[in-house]
Amino acid sequence: MKKLFTLLLLFTFTSTIFGAGNEGHNIKFKIKGLRDSVCYIGYYYGKTAYTKQDTAKADAEGNLVFKGKKPLPGGVYLLVIPKAYIEFIVSEQTFSMETDYDEPVLHMKIKGSPENEIFYRYQKFTYEKGSLADSLSKVFKQNKDEKIKKRIEAIDKDVTDFRKKLFVDYPQSLTTKLLKGATDVVIPDAPLLPDGKPDSTFPYRYYKAHYFDNIDLTDERLVRTPFFHSRIEKYFKNLVVQDPDSINHDADEVLEKMKLNKEMFKYTLWHVFNTYESSQLMGMDAVTVHMTRKYYLSGRAWWVDTATLRQMKKRVDIMEPLLLNKQAPPLYSTDTNGKTIPLYNIQAKYTILFFWDSDCWHCQKETPELYEWYVKNKNKGIAVYAHNIERRPQGWKNFIHKNKLYEWINVQDGNLITDHKTLYDIYSTPVLYILDADKKIIAKRVAVDQLDEFFKKYERFTQNRKENKK
Repeated sequence: MKKLFTLLLLFTFTSTIFGAGNEGHNIKFKIKGLRDSVCYIGYYYGKTAYTKQDTAKADAEGNLVFKGKKPLPGGVYLLVIPKAYIEFIVSEQTFSMETDYDEPVLHMKIKGSPENEIFYRYQKFTYEKGSLADSLSKVFKQNKDEKIKKRIEAIDKDVTDFRKKLFVDYPQSLTTKLLKGATDVVIPDAPLLPDGKPDSTFPYRYYKAHYFDNIDLTDERLVRTPFFHSRIEKYFKNLVVQDPDSINHDADEVLEKMKLNKEMFKYTLWHVFNTYESSQLMGMDAVTVHMTRKYYLSGRAWWVDTATLRQMKKRVDIMEPLLLNKQAPPLYSTDTNGKTIPLYNIQAKYTILFFWDSDCWHCQKETPELYEWYVKNKNKGIAVYAHNIERRPQGWKNFIHKNKLYEWINVQDGNLITDHKTLYDIYSTPVLYILDADKKIIAKRVAVDQLDEFFKKYERFTQNRKENKK
């Protein structure tokens, strides 16, 4: 169920990329040395290369024609040939490219596409300069000649100057925007603090605040390149503090920057949602709830169909009451004698709420393990509300007696009033929640072998928080 949204949303993306249009596309290739081979073109969308968008067979002279009634969205594409591929840019819809199978970059000739002329001019220049620099580096490693070192430095300068001139001469080309976007911002010297020392947090704060300065957030072609995904991924992985509040705040800021470009907004929202919806870190479901309510259910995700939105709403309606620091939903379950034992009547520093099923193989293994752990740790103010979710009492009672689970609180929904799947998101067992003295959820879906480490860290965290308040 958890992966359902990701798959549905991804399908929506890939099925709506190619919009309607009348002008169509007509792209011709001639690859010397290629004959009688089936080839196809693919495209990038984020980090993924989707292949077989269009298929053609090369004739005896290596000619290929890809023609269609719909225009192709701008971006970086792939011509996939046997054992290799050739990248090219789609901006113009009608053009031709001719090259050699063995050295496609060096022998590339282009007609009708200024974008690809710029793209391959840069590739040829850097390929030739890079080959020369590699050769010189091998020689330098052997004799450490300073003249050779200076020649290598001169080559580096040539490439830098070539790139700068490209920026000036062709500011709107996709090649320029890719190269500029991959260039990190220059961080100025940190200001001095009152004690005269440089502010050590300044470089991080400045870099994060200006991270997107070199990226043209109005050009949707960037989404259909590997570049855009890598920049978004780096931002959220390296610059955003990995707690739900920080992620939600920073995601909102980034999406606000991209609201004028539908494709960038759409991809970034999908990436954030997908990343944290599939995260194994505890508490990241708060990001899923936030993104779903603020963007999907509000109508800002215009590309998602009604049926998917209904499923998303149903899911977050279950998840939201169970987020960390929320009050645990009350339970009024009965013990083996039929006596009602309300969850909120349990007086303990911590309450472990454990949902299990005697027919579940994992439960048969983990329930005795949890019980053994509890017996060793109950003197630390820990109670266990062991809630069996079966509707038949005999299997439950037999398991209790067989494993001698007498010291903790054994309960079952004897009154048949609880929908565990909806109330506590129990779609498989066992499931373990940890509640504090006020019955707030402080952890969930923790494995038995993680309990010692969790309580150790949580006790340290609460102690530090008390000391900081003094």
